[in-house]
Amino acid sequence: MPDLKSVPEELEAELIDLFDTWHAVKQRNAQLTTYYNMKNLTKDLGVSIPPQLIGTNTVVGWASKAVKVMAVRSKFDGYVFGGSTLRELDRLVRDNRLRTLYSMACQSSLVHGVSAFTVMRGTARRPVKVRSYSANQFAVLWDKDEGRIGSGIVLADTDREGIATKYVMHTKDAVVTFWRTGGEKGGWAWQSKYEPHKMGRPMMEPLIFDADDDRPLGHSRITPEVMGIIDKAMRDVLRMEVGAEFFTAPQRYILGAEESLFDPSPLVGDDNTDDTDEEDEAPHTVDRNMMIRAYLGSFLSLTRDENGEIPSVGQFPAGDAHNFIAVFENDAQRFSGATNVPLGQLGVLSNTYTSSDALGAANDPLILEVESMNARNKETMEEIARMMLAVSRNASLDELDDEVLDVQASFSDPSMPTIAARADAWTKIGASDEALKGTRVWYEGLGMPQTTIDRIMAAKDQTDSIALLNSIAEQLAQGGSLD
Repeated sequence: MPDLKSVPEELEAELIDLFDTWHAVKQRNAQLTTYYNMKNLTKDLGVSIPPQLIGTNTVVGWASKAVKVMAVRSKFDGYVFGGSTLRELDRLVRDNRLRTLYSMACQSSLVHGVSAFTVMRGTARRPVKVRSYSANQFAVLWDKDEGRIGSGIVLADTDREGIATKYVMHTKDAVVTFWRTGGEKGGWAWQSKYEPHKMGRPMMEPLIFDADDDRPLGHSRITPEVMGIIDKAMRDVLRMEVGAEFFTAPQRYILGAEESLFDPSPLVGDDNTDDTDEEDEAPHTVDRNMMIRAYLGSFLSLTRDENGEIPSVGQFPAGDAHNFIAVFENDAQRFSGATNVPLGQLGVLSNTYTSSDALGAANDPLILEVESMNARNKETMEEIARMMLAVSRNASLDELDDEVLDVQASFSDPSMPTIAARADAWTKIGASDEALKGTRVWYEGLGMPQTTIDRIMAAKDQTDSIALLNSIAEQLAQGGSLD
């Protein structure tokens, strides 16, 4: 936290409140990050797992899967105004790599329930600077009356040790930058810069997942239920590993064997044997290599016991591996029910789909969830567009014209249909409206990328121009007039 001596007096209380909020959720956010990054440790119950095997690698990456399976279907395409695009805004989107920023912010919002964008004044070449932050890097205070954040602060930079060197605070009237100066010998000092703006709101917008009235800043996709299922799945994987070891080398027994076979005397190669007198009888020795050969070898030779009886050799039955597999499949089914992730994406192929329609139906709950998320995220991206244009034009939001205020964010279809399916659907649509064929909307419906559509439209314009020139030349050659 910056030194309060560098903070404007009217912002001290608000800044303290922001950092208190940040610290209150820091541990929870760190836990969610640990599960997402698959760094969570196995939570042993202390019953059946040998202590020396607790550290066995039993990573279950389902938390990451729950996040990415939704994020990959939420694809921000850009902005439109009444069916057309605005070159100025397209340039701002391209300069700030806004599509990539959205992808990162979407993943972060799914992990922690919320992420954030900031919009600030840039350079002469790039007049607007947009950045995204995870919940580990910012804190905000919610304004219930306004229905948006009242203020926020972001961690803008750190040194090599991860210690904060720069914070940026956003209020409805100003942007305040705090930065650290000095060195270790001379001590650190904090300075600040107060920059007022006329936006009328913080130049910061959260991207929220699954908000409700009680938690307007959303819920994490990695719920307590999800974490509990993952913890159990990790224990089941560990039990599976331990069971596999006993299955590979099951315990054996020998009945009626000579006692010397089990003599606990020193083994060959042990350095901890006590010195014995030369007069004492040499200890019975057992070669470790011979022990493993006896276990794994095809033949085993044993002497008769003292009564002349032949020893009886046997093996205890190993545990059935199918029991472990069934338990793990049950974990996957519970996780699928909690997250709508199809079982096939969890490494469990217990379902046999009889048709492509059945396979698509398995994804329907997930697609509906992504559509709901996209509807909320569109509002956030549209507000960011308005702020970008306001900063670019050095205006307030109220000074923007109606066309800009009506900007719409465009997202790809989360069902991600194939090109063949798109072509079939839009061919039928075009059959009912011939004027639609050949338009940008038509090619977008077919799923073509914007670069390809631009090339097609440019080629069509060039072809139309050449055809028009040929028509004019033919008319003049026949002695006609251009009137």
